[in-house]
Amino acid sequence: MALVICPQRQSVLDAIGPVLVTGGPGSGKTTIALAKAQRLIAVGLPPGQTVLFLSFSRAAVARVVEASKAQLPKASQSKLSIQTFHSFFWEILKAYGYLLGAPRRLRLLLPHDETAMRHQFESEGGNWATERERLFRKEGLVAFDLFSTKAHALLAASARLRSLFSCRHPMIVVDEAQDTADDQWQCVRLLSENTQLVCLADLDQQIYDFRPGVSSERITHIMEALQPLRVDLQGQNHRSPNSEIVTFANDMLLGTPRGAAYQGVSRMNFRANADRRDAAIRSAVGIAIQKAKAAATPNDVENLALLATWGRGVNIISRALNGDGTNKSIPHRVMIDEASVLLSSRMVAFLLEPRPAESAELTDLADALDLAAAVFRARGGNGNLSQAQRLAISATQSRAGTAPRANGVAAKLLDALRTLRVHNFSGEPKRDWIEARRILREAGANPLESIANDAEQLVAFQRGRRIASSLTDLWQSQGNYCNARTALDAALAEDQLLSGGNDLHGIQVMTVHKSKGKEFDAVIIFDDPNSSPLIFCPEDAPHPRCRRLLRVGITRARHHVLMLTDMYRPSELMTGHRL
Repeated sequence: MALVICPQRQSVLDAIGPVLVTGGPGSGKTTIALAKAQRLIAVGLPPGQTVLFLSFSRAAVARVVEASKAQLPKASQSKLSIQTFHSFFWEILKAYGYLLGAPRRLRLLLPHDETAMRHQFESEGGNWATERERLFRKEGLVAFDLFSTKAHALLAASARLRSLFSCRHPMIVVDEAQDTADDQWQCVRLLSENTQLVCLADLDQQIYDFRPGVSSERITHIMEALQPLRVDLQGQNHRSPNSEIVTFANDMLLGTPRGAAYQGVSRMNFRANADRRDAAIRSAVGIAIQKAKAAATPNDVENLALLATWGRGVNIISRALNGDGTNKSIPHRVMIDEASVLLSSRMVAFLLEPRPAESAELTDLADALDLAAAVFRARGGNGNLSQAQRLAISATQSRAGTAPRANGVAAKLLDALRTLRVHNFSGEPKRDWIEARRILREAGANPLESIANDAEQLVAFQRGRRIASSLTDLWQSQGNYCNARTALDAALAEDQLLSGGNDLHGIQVMTVHKSKGKEFDAVIIFDDPNSSPLIFCPEDAPHPRCRRLLRVGITRARHHVLMLTDMYRPSELMTGHRL
């Protein structure tokens, strides 16, 4: 957005102490923060110094990166460090974690690995918090949830470390400050002793207050601790300025329907039976795109999001878009819980690796069974944990030299490994990945088929490019995919920590929580009482938490919002709205 300097924005640019900028979606909080960073950079930062911009999600970081490219001169962009909290805290831990009693070399415990380990550990009656601490101190494995806790412990204990990082970052911008957890907030508060802190916040977008340490009083804490200049940009809207999308969102938040239509907002009803519902979902995509094109200038629509409050709703939307053989599939990407998908992908990477000699095939089978067991542990639930246990028992038996019983899952997997031993891969990672997945899917065992289907979703998460590059490097350097799992894990770790973001072109399907920090030309909110209720959690009327989440989903849209609602059982939150 073009920067228009008003007295409020000028006060932000001129401030030399801490600043708190509040405002709704599209009010220009990020734009003025980047302008302030540019002013400091233009004065001249010594070598090694950068302005640090912290945000929660990779998608939000990617959005800020794109904004900085458009707003800052190219020479200034290298002086802007845009990171997630996790990546910043990981830098601190890698360098100084040993001061907390951990080994000098730390390793990431990736979220999908932690999920699998935790489900198994807790099913046996263990305390995961205690085990997670032991893994940190004894094995140097760091779970993501420990990043902020351990970084806080380091900064609180050492004035020298605080001085070091403050000197490195003379200005720190904290995006979505209202959602910082206690340890995250305390880290930046400690650094504010010797650096300028700029906090950006939307008081009506706090949707992560269910997470431990996230306080509804965070803005009060900021005001009390920093006594900042406070600038409120509420009421300004540069994301959807030619519509009444934000007005509708605010009326939803406050429960004050005006009983008349809103520009840029429409409603479509569906009948509850599955066929009619799925047909309505498919039709809604075309309708929302056309309405967004009519409102956009020029008439370009790059993306659309279908949002649900529950994962069950995400699955229903995706199945509807996939079609049933009669209806053509509508290409889309799904953002859901990644744990089992990433572990299933590790299984496929294992299948790409060169197989050992026939004499070691039972050990090879045991490794494969262990990988399969991890997938089912990550899924959780009694049925999946029972399946994981059966696979783990088979792995132990194979490692002891016992051949698998005929027609069992282990025997089917062994046949697949034998096929792969004589299979010639092409050296083209995408083709070879599909081929390995096909061999697993066609092995003839339902658990293996489900793992293959899970791994197919890796493309939906937009991880393919980074992983393909790593696999290509392996093939070019050694003529095979030896250590494919290591390459996969490195690519996933880089994606988790660095300034990457998902490609948001095309049609996206996700929960409203996952949409935060993203923008779309058009948004469809799925209001289904069975799979995606707008009142998604138990709370008394007027349902403030549910209304805040709904406001977040609505304000992701630039040009149009379509409310897709059950005809006979619309949400109570829709009462009084005539769209």
